[in-house]
Amino acid sequence: MSIDKLTEEEKNILLMLSYYDLPPKKLPENLTIKQVWDLAKRNADPDEASYIEINAFINGNKLDTSNLNNISLKGYQNYNPNEGNNVKGESNSGFVGYAFEDNEGNATAVFRGSEPMGDMGHLRTDWTSNFDASMGVEIKQQKEADEFYQKYLGDASGERLLLGHSKGGNLADYVFINNLDDNTKAYVINAAPLYWWSLSKKEQEALMGDRNEFIVYAYDPVSQLGKVPYVDKTIGIKEDYDIKKPFYPHSLTSSAGFDENGNFKVYENGQSFGRSVLNNMIFEDIFRELSNSTPIRAYKAAYVVANAAVAVMHYTAKAMTAAAHLIREQTVKLVVGLAKAKKEFEEKVNSFFAELISKAAVKIGNFIDGLNGNNFPIEPYIKVDIPRLFYYANRLRSVQRRIAQLNDMIDDLYWEAGLAGLDNVLAADISTSFDFRIPESINYLNRTAELLQRNESYLAGKAGSIRG
Repeated sequence: MSIDKLTEEEKNILLMLSYYDLPPKKLPENLTIKQVWDLAKRNADPDEASYIEINAFINGNKLDTSNLNNISLKGYQNYNPNEGNNVKGESNSGFVGYAFEDNEGNATAVFRGSEPMGDMGHLRTDWTSNFDASMGVEIKQQKEADEFYQKYLGDASGERLLLGHSKGGNLADYVFINNLDDNTKAYVINAAPLYWWSLSKKEQEALMGDRNEFIVYAYDPVSQLGKVPYVDKTIGIKEDYDIKKPFYPHSLTSSAGFDENGNFKVYENGQSFGRSVLNNMIFEDIFRELSNSTPIRAYKAAYVVANAAVAVMHYTAKAMTAAAHLIREQTVKLVVGLAKAKKEFEEKVNSFFAELISKAAVKIGNFIDGLNGNNFPIEPYIKVDIPRLFYYANRLRSVQRRIAQLNDMIDDLYWEAGLAGLDNVLAADISTSFDFRIPESINYLNRTAELLQRNESYLAGKAGSIRG
């Protein structure tokens, strides 16, 4: 009894392991998980977070009592366009899969997700096909994942489990819905969603059923790039959300960890309020509209919408509605430019964010009311250097002009950096486009200075009349 009883931590270990290559030569049969890791880690970076976690689990004291100690390697295929390819170039699609089996006939297939864009081979395979898959176009890796399943799990007598992270999760769910009559389950983390509107009602119901477990980490951007009304758990992450590191929550090593029973320590059942809003409001219409654009433009625009929505809800929750609306305005401008969309699309995105702010405000209304209470201590006197307020406002205007120039330069970088630099350019674009603090601070300083000047004059006049 092992594969059908895997804990969440054990599944996470297998998913992390799927990102490591085995030697391209013919492998011995029935390798244990420890033997597999000994082969996989030979050319790996020991400073990687995933390496450290896998190594601690397998070479520590956890493996002896783990379900992973009772499984063996049944199959492995690597179709990467590099020296890791073990089929001598018969396919260079980028697909990589592991298959394991226990001694009771239970089996699992583990599919690797997308690999770093910096490698041109991965850029041509994983990332180019990512855009197609996000729009419902059947890709070669999906077909190869199904062939892998048929070859290594097709004759399994026990449970069949499909595992995948990121794009690997997309492959796992693709194989799942194409083999619904089999005794198969799927477990995916931060998966790139299947295109909801291309699925049959039977397939949609299967994804929402008990046999498919869709896990997301809080703030993960990839699993939000599509309609996903079937999130089972939202996992807490180690670090606070940082819009400048949008892909940190996507990593398998970013969760808040596991308890002594191998279950996630920090989680909530179902999807968070933010994800619920994104999936149940008109975001699905936005994404459907984006599918009429080119795949790369659609991907970039959907990525920006998903991350902006998180920021909008964050500042609405802090009763900073002006900031939330400013993010909305700048996001609409940015998304419409990225997607090269029409006026109707601009209005649709604008309405989405306006309704998002409204619903978020209702959800946390009590919290906002609390923030608006008069709970401030009264000082015996107030001393303010009004000329300095105007001085700081002018200094901020200068910074604002420089950021505007930087934004123009970033827009040009989209086409110069290409796909390889897309993540960094997007992070920079988001950071500068959403820096609402500067104009907000300028307005605050000017209003405060003007108000204090008027009140100071008024009080001085009153004081003079009293003296007189």
